[in-house]
Amino acid sequence: MMECIMEVVNLKKYFPVVAGIRQKPVAWVRAVDDVTFDVKKGEVLGIVGESGCGKTTLVRVMLRLLLPTDGEVKFEDKDVFALSKKALNELRRNFQIVFQDPFWSLNPRMIVRDIIGEPLKVHTDLSKKQLTERVEELLELVGLNPEHIRRYPHEFSGGQRQRLAIARALALNPSVVVLDEPTSAVDTLSQAQILNLLKDLQKQMELTYIIISHDLGVVQYMADRMLVMYLGKIVEMASTDDIFYHSKHPYTKALISAIPEIEPETKKEVIVLEGSVPSAINPPPGCRFHTRCPEAREECALAEPELVSIGNEHEVACFYAR
Repeated sequence: MMECIMEVVNLKKYFPVVAGIRQKPVAWVRAVDDVTFDVKKGEVLGIVGESGCGKTTLVRVMLRLLLPTDGEVKFEDKDVFALSKKALNELRRNFQIVFQDPFWSLNPRMIVRDIIGEPLKVHTDLSKKQLTERVEELLELVGLNPEHIRRYPHEFSGGQRQRLAIARALALNPSVVVLDEPTSAVDTLSQAQILNLLKDLQKQMELTYIIISHDLGVVQYMADRMLVMYLGKIVEMASTDDIFYHSKHPYTKALISAIPEIEPETKKEVIVLEGSVPSAINPPPGCRFHTRCPEAREECALAEPELVSIGNEHEVACFYAR
């Protein structure tokens, strides 16, 4: 059994909706609402769901880039929200993130040496020569030419810029790397190359990945385990194979049915969800998905289903999927 590296317990993150001269809160956006799960050491955990379901907010709170409304996050049994500033600074060496669009996440006024070397300057006391050597090593690690150390980001292609972002994330030898839509801003060929690079780096450096993506194909290729979110809640959680071939929640089934088939003669039923995602300010009573669920019954509007185990480390929040 794999060792647990991170644990999330009853995590909530609400954002205030303010009004009036005094800007008092009149309502709350429930971006993440009572979420519990763990992250195992050395695994790739995929987080999927529609835009606005709380994926990115969840991860930002886990990394303490945002403070929670309630709940706990533990990293190697340390309470992330109870750490002092000094302890948090040490802990952040273990957390790194690769952002969605490398064009905006890389400072256009800085050369590659300074972009990748920035975390090394903050967290280490390397000399100028040692820092340059370390940056050159990182460039080689991600398949780029060390001689390009004095180039600017605009002199690289989209795929190469994403490799720069990966090199920067790996500079401090982190334990956990968050990949926020890591291939959405690059072409199809570069996507495949970057995903293969990430897989190789994970084995080589014994990394734990948390990958956020709308592209279920990317998550299926990368992830060992998946977590499906809807309107701030986890609706299903299981191994990637179980999610794709034995999904239980109607929302998960709808997501998977929308994946295009490669073979043109292959026919499958596409589940079309009616309406749009409800507001996170005033979510529906009972099951939050019941207003769009093709299998909804009377009970679904009256009580909220809990995330329960149905065996084989497969958990689902649905009264009729058990």
